[in-house]
Amino acid sequence: MDHRHSEKLRDLMLGEATLALLEQQRPLNLASLINELRVLAARQTDEEHRKACLAAIRELRHAQVSAGEALNRRSASDDNVIH
Repeated sequence: MDHRHSEKLRDLMLGEATLALLEQQRPLNLASLINELRVLAARQTDEEHRKACLAAIRELRHAQVSAGEALNRRSASDDNVIH
Protein backbone atom coordinates (compact mmCIF):
# COMPACT_ATOMS: atom_id res chain seq x y z
CA MET A 1 0.00 0.00 0.00
CA ASP A 2 1.46 3.34 -0.99
CA HIS A 3 1.62 6.41 1.25
CA ARG A 4 -1.04 8.33 -0.66
CA HIS A 5 -3.50 5.46 -0.38
CA SER A 6 -2.79 5.19 3.36
CA GLU A 7 -3.49 8.90 3.84
CA LYS A 8 -6.76 8.69 1.91
CA LEU A 9 -7.89 5.68 3.91
CA ARG A 10 -6.92 7.44 7.18
CA ASP A 11 -8.95 10.49 6.15
CA LEU A 12 -11.87 8.27 5.16
CA MET A 13 -11.91 6.60 8.58
CA LEU A 14 -11.71 10.00 10.28
CA GLY A 15 -14.69 11.08 8.18
CA GLU A 16 -16.62 7.96 9.17
CA ALA A 17 -15.96 8.64 12.85
CA THR A 18 -17.03 12.27 12.45
CA LEU A 19 -20.20 11.31 10.61
CA ALA A 20 -21.08 8.69 13.25
CA LEU A 21 -20.80 11.30 16.01
CA LEU A 22 -22.92 13.80 14.08
CA GLU A 23 -25.59 11.22 13.23
CA GLN A 24 -25.81 10.22 16.90
CA GLN A 25 -25.89 13.90 17.91
CA ARG A 26 -22.93 13.34 20.20
CA PRO A 27 -20.35 16.02 21.00
CA LEU A 28 -17.76 16.51 18.30
CA ASN A 29 -14.38 17.11 19.91
CA LEU A 30 -10.95 15.55 19.99
CA ALA A 31 -11.73 13.07 22.75
CA SER A 32 -14.97 11.87 21.16
CA LEU A 33 -13.28 11.48 17.76
CA ILE A 34 -10.48 9.41 19.26
CA ASN A 35 -12.97 7.23 21.13
CA GLU A 36 -15.07 6.70 17.99
CA LEU A 37 -11.96 5.80 15.99
CA ARG A 38 -11.07 3.22 18.66
CA VAL A 39 -14.53 1.71 18.30
CA LEU A 40 -14.19 1.66 14.51
CA ALA A 41 -10.74 0.07 14.76
CA ALA A 42 -12.04 -2.66 17.07
CA ARG A 43 -14.86 -3.48 14.64
CA GLN A 44 -12.66 -3.66 11.55
CA THR A 45 -12.10 -7.04 9.98
CA ASP A 46 -9.85 -5.51 7.33
CA GLU A 47 -6.33 -4.90 8.63
CA GLU A 48 -5.80 -1.88 6.34
CA HIS A 49 -8.88 -0.15 7.72
CA ARG A 50 -7.90 -0.96 11.30
CA LYS A 51 -4.44 0.52 10.73
CA ALA A 52 -6.02 3.58 9.11
CA CYS A 53 -8.11 4.15 12.25
CA LEU A 54 -5.01 3.92 14.41
CA ALA A 55 -3.15 6.29 12.07
CA ALA A 56 -6.02 8.79 12.39
CA ILE A 57 -5.78 8.56 16.18
CA ARG A 58 -2.03 9.24 16.02
CA GLU A 59 -2.65 12.21 13.72
CA LEU A 60 -5.23 13.69 16.10
CA ARG A 61 -2.94 13.25 19.09
CA HIS A 62 -0.07 14.87 17.18
CA ALA A 63 -2.31 17.83 16.28
CA GLN A 64 -3.35 18.12 19.93
CA VAL A 65 0.27 18.22 21.12
CA SER A 66 1.21 20.74 18.43
CA ALA A 67 -1.72 22.98 19.36
CA GLY A 68 -0.76 22.80 23.03
CA GLU A 69 2.83 23.74 22.26
CA ALA A 70 1.69 26.71 20.17
CA LEU A 71 -0.58 27.85 22.99
CA ASN A 72 2.29 27.58 25.48
CA ARG A 73 4.56 29.63 23.21
CA ARG A 74 1.87 32.28 22.80
CA SER A 75 1.27 32.46 26.57
CA ALA A 76 4.99 32.78 27.25
CA SER A 77 5.33 35.63 24.77
CA ASP A 78 2.27 37.36 26.28
CA ASP A 79 4.00 37.26 29.67
CA ASN A 80 6.84 39.33 28.24
CA VAL A 81 4.60 42.17 27.06
CA ILE A 82 4.92 45.48 28.89
CA HIS A 83 1.57 47.15 29.50
